[in-house]
Amino acid sequence: MHRETLQRYMNYLLLLTKLKSEGRATVTSDELAVREGVTGSRVRQDLSALRILGKPRQGYRIADLEILISSMLDILSAKPVALVGIGNLGRALVLSDIWSHAGFDLVALFDADPAVIGTAVAGIPVRDAATMERFIQEQGIESACLALPADKAQAVADRLVNAGVRAFWNFALIDLDVPAGIIVENQRLEQGLMALSFRIAKRNSDQARGPQD
Repeated sequence: MHRETLQRYMNYLLLLTKLKSEGRATVTSDELAVREGVTGSRVRQDLSALRILGKPRQGYRIADLEILISSMLDILSAKPVALVGIGNLGRALVLSDIWSHAGFDLVALFDADPAVIGTAVAGIPVRDAATMERFIQEQGIESACLALPADKAQAVADRLVNAGVRAFWNFALIDLDVPAGIIVENQRLEQGLMALSFRIAKRNSDQARGPQD
């Protein structure tokens, strides 16, 4: 599946959740298209791939779409994940509610700082990073989140791969060098800010030029 298609499915799911919170039970492809900024035909093709068809003038049942998209994204059952790096970013991630919404169960925290080891964040104990391999192997954890400085991330990733981790959510400002078959999802926060800065500058420039003939 192309990245753009995957992004659309995730956006559909967010839209469906919002509509359901508004008391809606059904939605049309054209409504989803307008909110997503694509054509109704594109939405119908995406949803037909899930083997669901809308009813004329009624559209799709939101509850059915939620289940189908959530199942396709494999977020209905929680997969155990460990987080390494309990600095400001790592702590904020632990305290957020994103894990269960995205199909993960945050079960372990690791850090190398003696001042942090032995404390707890959101009720989860912070373990010594020296014990990572043994704990991950014992618990069968295959996913890890890295909230580390760039100069620490590769060495930690190598250790985790050797311990059995097969997927990374990487916040470190480095492209991890991992064996074939290991999944890496990079989260570049500064790129999001750069994109925001560009869009602000473009909007201001467009407004300064005024309407074009």
